[in-house]
Amino acid sequence: MKKIGIAISAFALLVASASAYNPPVFSESLWNLSSTRNLTGQNSVAGVGTLGAGPDSIVVNPALTAQAQRVALNVGYTALVTYDPSDADYGNAFQTGILMPFKMFNFTGLANMVSFPWLETSMNFKAGLSKEITPKLTVGANADAGFAWGAGSDWAIGAGLGFVYDFGPLSFMPDFSIGASVLNLGKYYKNDVVGASWKKDQTSWPSLATLKAGASATFFKNDTIDFGASLDVTVPSFQNAIFDITPRFSVKEMLYFTVPVSINCYEIAEASDGVYNSGFSAGIGAFFKFNFNVKNNQYLEQNGWSESEMIASAAYKNLDSSVHAISANVDVNLGMKDKTPPVIKVWSDDEEDDEE
Repeated sequence: MKKIGIAISAFALLVASASAYNPPVFSESLWNLSSTRNLTGQNSVAGVGTLGAGPDSIVVNPALTAQAQRVALNVGYTALVTYDPSDADYGNAFQTGILMPFKMFNFTGLANMVSFPWLETSMNFKAGLSKEITPKLTVGANADAGFAWGAGSDWAIGAGLGFVYDFGPLSFMPDFSIGASVLNLGKYYKNDVVGASWKKDQTSWPSLATLKAGASATFFKNDTIDFGASLDVTVPSFQNAIFDITPRFSVKEMLYFTVPVSINCYEIAEASDGVYNSGFSAGIGAFFKFNFNVKNNQYLEQNGWSESEMIASAAYKNLDSSVHAISANVDVNLGMKDKTPPVIKVWSDDEEDDEE
């Protein structure tokens, strides 16, 4: 463990000394902009709660999708708007993804497109594998790529990895888990967009070697309500700290609410120097999970998908003092969860009848 700690420290010093830090505003949230789960903290690096994982869970930690039992589909859209009619700064973010469980591992694919004056336009892709090592430990890894245009063109390619460890009941908490991921291990965008500080040269984005670590806890749970919270700390290039604090509440595992607060220390420091961005954002997310039936469809019946589950979600978050994100996503989990444990028989039914 001591050698691992020394290696991590040496890597952090190498990354920090190799480059300055001044990414564009909102660029650290590039993948979050199109997702209600990620905008509102429903996806924590340490867990996804009883709502379950979706394809966009891979964004914060590729290990989050390891325990999914069903094929999951996602589509989402976010409008990025201002309240100032004279301000033409507006944008859009789209995403679509799929999560597919297999016997050996789970596969996730996600595509995201962001078009916004401060980041111009980029098309981004992620694909990852995750696996449940034990009932408590899951691991995952992903590859990502993309290209940007509008203010000069550029491309990106990289990878990420992560883990989640679920302690289960711990002390007074019905559930407690921790997780960590290292993202953006590769070459990323550096086109002609302005950095968060106008006084410094812009650096590549999303930031190289972004470390995320966090904890997720349930404080109270019964058959009706579930209350908990998560804390994620993101350290881009070991030169900034972003804190995401998310209380969450659910009713009957059907209605879910989150109230996220995000604090970007670097952008707060730059705001104090006269730059417009505050570095503080807050919002609210709502998720409604329900079952639906599709009749007279032979293909769905053959795959056991006649009865499936849908999650409709909406979110609002003020990204800074002037830009506001209004998002809507739809997730479909094909089929229903298998809640029946396997029946293990030592003798076959015929042998039991012979003995009688």
